[in-house]
Amino acid sequence: MSTITIQRDHSLSRSQCDQALGDLSAYLEELGATVQQQTSVLTFQGRGFDGEVEISPGIAKGRIKLGLLARPFRKQLESEINRHLDARLNPQTS
Repeated sequence: MSTITIQRDHSLSRSQCDQALGDLSAYLEELGATVQQQTSVLTFQGRGFDGEVEISPGIAKGRIKLGLLARPFRKQLESEINRHLDARLNPQTS
């Protein structure tokens, strides 16, 4: 299996971390994944991928394993994951 590992420092509050986890959970479910949440950790399994993401104050980290069919798209998937993380973990202030 091919694995994507992510880690980001951030300055989100506890409630913002919870909201980011909720958004991620909803997105993964839209992709057909089964998602379980325990405190600040999401564990998920979908067709061709599975993993775990933790978003807690100060740090977001995760690991996503790609199945055989998803491996050719690893670079595109990693780029998309990083783009979404950057958008969620760096909220714009007004």
